[in-house]
Amino acid sequence: MMNRPTPNISTTGQSSETCTFRSERSGPSEDEIGRKPWKFIGYKGYAKFIASEEDFYIVRRFDALNVRVALSLQDEISVLEEQLSQLDNLYSQRDADDVNNGTFRDDLEDRTSLMITISERLYHYNKFMLQQSSLRNYSTAPHRDIKSIRNWHHNYDYAAISPDEQKYLDHEDDLFCVVQKQKTPLRRMIDSSRRLRTLRFWRDNTNKAPEYEARTVTYYSDRRMDGFASAMIMAVGVTMLITPIWVLQAMGNFTMKLVVITAFVLVFLLILSFAMASKPFEALGATAAYAAVLMVFIQVGTGGP
Repeated sequence: MMNRPTPNISTTGQSSETCTFRSERSGPSEDEIGRKPWKFIGYKGYAKFIASEEDFYIVRRFDALNVRVALSLQDEISVLEEQLSQLDNLYSQRDADDVNNGTFRDDLEDRTSLMITISERLYHYNKFMLQQSSLRNYSTAPHRDIKSIRNWHHNYDYAAISPDEQKYLDHEDDLFCVVQKQKTPLRRMIDSSRRLRTLRFWRDNTNKAPEYEARTVTYYSDRRMDGFASAMIMAVGVTMLITPIWVLQAMGNFTMKLVVITAFVLVFLLILSFAMASKPFEALGATAAYAAVLMVFIQVGTGGP
């Protein structure tokens, strides 16, 4: 591995066991790996790195090419549709031979053959379009994950993989993650900050990089990050439920109670919208339930104990 002042690649998740790349007998030295990464690392090491983290499973969507293929298939079927229409018009003319246009079983050979071709092309077209519909649901790959993959190439002087075969990373708007993870905004905030996501607290000591990547690759625990984000959300939720109860208990003015409830409801809505993966209507529904709970305590402290 070449010794360079590049930051470690932050990876998260539970990846496979560490495999020893070098053997005691004929394994390459660190200097040899640095000089010939295309020989000793290559796609074997690259695929292992990509597979170590689901966020790094990034490939191209080929949007423009897929649209072009879809248009080509559409045009091909349109031509067949016109041919079928021409046959129907021909066999329906008054001066034409009496052709039974109301049967598939005894239809003419040319129209039967054309229908078989149309059926085959429609099946291919429909299958392709359903694939495109599913593919379009995948979100664009985050820039931070693409940068981590580029850092891996940088650590080997961009020589472990053929330069031409690295160019797919240049099409950032066309890249997507094959595995879609549902992350709360708080977790996404941790991922977006290099300082936060590389805290020693998240480090996964049970999952070590291969020997030739030990200096440049560090693994971090997804489970630990998700647990921290969930704990923070739970703590904020409990605080938002308990604090207004005590505040309302200490207040006697009805107007001030309404002000306090309004403030807590607005804060609750903001937290729900920006700290949790909630849809707008779900956030409004939860906020309405929260407001109803607070209204129960609006009479607290006005007269009785």
